[in-house]
Amino acid sequence: MVRFFTLTLMILLADLVSGVYAVQDITAIIGGRIIDGNGGVPIHDGVILIEGGQIKAIGPEASVSIPDGAVILDADGMTVMPGLIDVHVHFDILGHADYNHWFATYENRMRSDVLPSAAKAMINAGVTSVRDLGADVSNIFWIRDQINSGQMVGPRTFIAGPFLRKTVTAFVSDTYKDTWPIESPEDAREKVRKLKGMGVDVIKTQDEALSGAELAAIYDEAHKQGLRVASHIYSAEGIKTALKAGMGPYDTIEHIGDGEASIYDNEILELITKNKVAMAPTIIALDGLAQIIENPELTDDPRWKQSLPKDIYEDVRRSYRDADLSEHPLYKRATTDRPGRMAKLRQLSDAGAIYAVSSDSGTRGNPHHDALWKEMVLLQEATGKTNMEILMAATKTNAIILNQLENLGTLEVGKYADIIMIDGDPLTYLSDMRRVKHVIKGGALVR
Repeated sequence: MVRFFTLTLMILLADLVSGVYAVQDITAIIGGRIIDGNGGVPIHDGVILIEGGQIKAIGPEASVSIPDGAVILDADGMTVMPGLIDVHVHFDILGHADYNHWFATYENRMRSDVLPSAAKAMINAGVTSVRDLGADVSNIFWIRDQINSGQMVGPRTFIAGPFLRKTVTAFVSDTYKDTWPIESPEDAREKVRKLKGMGVDVIKTQDEALSGAELAAIYDEAHKQGLRVASHIYSAEGIKTALKAGMGPYDTIEHIGDGEASIYDNEILELITKNKVAMAPTIIALDGLAQIIENPELTDDPRWKQSLPKDIYEDVRRSYRDADLSEHPLYKRATTDRPGRMAKLRQLSDAGAIYAVSSDSGTRGNPHHDALWKEMVLLQEATGKTNMEILMAATKTNAIILNQLENLGTLEVGKYADIIMIDGDPLTYLSDMRRVKHVIKGGALVR
């Protein structure tokens, strides 16, 4: 006997168990258009069997036998695809315009309000795995462990911990440790080893004042420790220094395309493609701020309001409504400098560079609930890639960057059942990625 549940009924059941439908026995998703993440032709009227939090079978309806007793999830009319992966987020910020005010006001509410709000907003947007690229050491380990142990609903979380910089971050207090200053190549190696011992998943550099020797020590030691590196770099000269210092396959250049150069020289293009370094442009981190400055009504989005405690939402809203940000230096970069940034991203794409989808979500004007689908649309605008190529970048490529392709990024037998259902067809309209209807993580219905 097959137990048939509509997704609506299942969500009502889920609400009775703290917002998570715990999968028992076998669950079958039927009737949807399946995009498996490998770039092939979608499976129409496909079936996915889930057992023990993993995918047990996937294929056309005629080729997959649904066992008696299975719970049936009807995905008729929807697109079924791997959960999205964002390789650049920040749990500790929620879109506020003024970082100095933010950390001074909410440092003591990180665990009670800020980090859980970010986790909820991201998972509801269909983002089932994330890489946090810089936060206070104790808080980011705490939220990762809360989520990954199942004590809190949120995306699978991979972390960098603190930034490795030459100088400390000015807007964070002495007690909020999101920066570890680097004093020498030897110190750089020691700090990478210490972070590895603490259990980070990636190393983050964020300062072009780091010397080539210090960067070389960071890249070399991180790679020896089995870690990839994400480097926050703007200038063309800084990018070249980092590439020559030893950036390797699927390390990422964060905010690529930004900076003063109108075009990258052939040496940069050759080093990027030869070394298979991945581009992480975070276009929405600038465009999102410009959109809100020009359209402040965007702060009234009910999804933003619903994802935050009332007083924090009102504070975020005021940071745009009660201030003139038209002279903000990031606004110029988001507007005047935009054509050059987009041209460089197209140049890199035409040269064959690998692209990640990375939103920098949580930053100014870039709330978690909207960041990744907007970044996908902007990345297509910049690179000219097809809808399928963008979807693969946000799933399969990002799983490779996380060193998690054996578990995540595609819908294949044996992988985690991290699955989203879209009320639309993103192969026709990429913006349909904003219409995430249901989210399954590890076989559990969380939305």
